[in-house]
Amino acid sequence: MKRQFLILMVITAVLLSGCTRQGEAVSGPTVPTQEEKPDNVYNTMSETAVQYGITHENYPRMDGSTSTQGIVMAINRAMYRYLDNENLPLEVSKTVPSYKRLIAGEVDLILVPYPSSEVLALAQESGVELEFHPVAAEALIFITPAENPADNITGDQVRTIYLDYGIQSWSGLGGPDKELIPICRNADSGSQSQLDNLVLYDQPMHPKIQKNYVELTMEGMLELVAFYHHGGLDGQPTDSYALGYTLYTYLQNMNEVTGIGSRLKILSFEGVEPTEENIAKGTYSLADGYYAVLKKDLPEGHSARGILSWLQSDEAVAAIKAQGFIPLGE
Repeated sequence: MKRQFLILMVITAVLLSGCTRQGEAVSGPTVPTQEEKPDNVYNTMSETAVQYGITHENYPRMDGSTSTQGIVMAINRAMYRYLDNENLPLEVSKTVPSYKRLIAGEVDLILVPYPSSEVLALAQESGVELEFHPVAAEALIFITPAENPADNITGDQVRTIYLDYGIQSWSGLGGPDKELIPICRNADSGSQSQLDNLVLYDQPMHPKIQKNYVELTMEGMLELVAFYHHGGLDGQPTDSYALGYTLYTYLQNMNEVTGIGSRLKILSFEGVEPTEENIAKGTYSLADGYYAVLKKDLPEGHSARGILSWLQSDEAVAAIKAQGFIPLGE
């Protein structure tokens, strides 16, 4: 009984020691105010970001094409310690919209193929001078279903097909006597800009092709070319093979994900196969590249120029290559 009384006294003393006189502050951990709370830990910058003067607060506004989203992602991964940060590029605006956003001052840096003449004219009309820095090699390629025995196409043939709709059978390209279905892309896509720049020389495409055979997405182009002759999900097989165009790196990367490459054949152009080696060395005549583009009047101390400096480093070359892109000059 005496032991129980002593225990009760000790507990009472401990409880009383936590009480305060009226008006005194309660002791214990201080609760931080809203201003004192630390930033989201996922927004913590990497040592690389510190080296190039990039902070979460000054992280540049970036955009790009569908095909360059991997480069935009590589930049983000290099600058942040965690993938789940607030500047993670979950989507991009595509090629021409990205250029328009840059010209309008809505973004600081874009990763894109070289622009069409229309985009260059828009920049000039807007009094904007663009600055181009190549970051990876790329190439326009022509594709057809894997079953098609045709294996080469020339610039003259491409122009006859897409400008005049003048070749409507694969026999005109040394292939079978099957209808040639020319699939095209929408005018504001990167691959369409490349076709216009490198082969069509900005001449208008035949209206029948634009009306009947336009595809709005890069992935859709691959699938439409591969399966058009099967008639689609609800159609009937046709006595035809489709012709389309896309970018080499994009097709390689999509093949890693979907296996679509096994259903397609990449045509040689002017007798030269678009291999990674031929593209990097420029032997393949439709080789071009991806560019980091910014306004020429962007201040030297701007964070976008810090990103540009990183893109020109060995670390960036390795990161871009790991994303499936072809480094320049390899």
